[in-house]
Amino acid sequence: MSVLTQQEVLNVLQDDWATYVGRFRGLTPEAQSSFLAEQGYARLADLLSHIIAWWEVGHTAVEEYLTNPQFQPPQYDVDAFNAEAVARASALDDGHVIESFEKMRVFLVEYVKALPAVVFENQQVVNQFNMDVVGHLSEHRLPE
Repeated sequence: MSVLTQQEVLNVLQDDWATYVGRFRGLTPEAQSSFLAEQGYARLADLLSHIIAWWEVGHTAVEEYLTNPQFQPPQYDVDAFNAEAVARASALDDGHVIESFEKMRVFLVEYVKALPAVVFENQQVVNQFNMDVVGHLSEHRLPE
């Protein structure tokens, strides 16, 4: 069983994800381009749009787990899901996507804060936050 506390989720959202865009912008233009290419995205907005989309899915799943213990999340074709998220944001500039990213991040912070601590005894909820918040950060860790 994976152990993840409410405070750990908050720390990742409030510290790591909160500074993500700024840390990306602190990279040299060459490092930014290299990082995005390694991640498979053409621009920061594309990377962020797919993170937003997964956070939305994760939030919905947590809500379902809390009301329906039998809930089984849908299976996704990850590549198709990511491509669709990027396509939805393709007409938006970085600023609009960054604003959406920040709004979703703040929403998740407030959402997690409002959850009773007992929720983190639910392994499905822990797994979802581990995958969408903590694991996703690891997948998209910025170079130092």
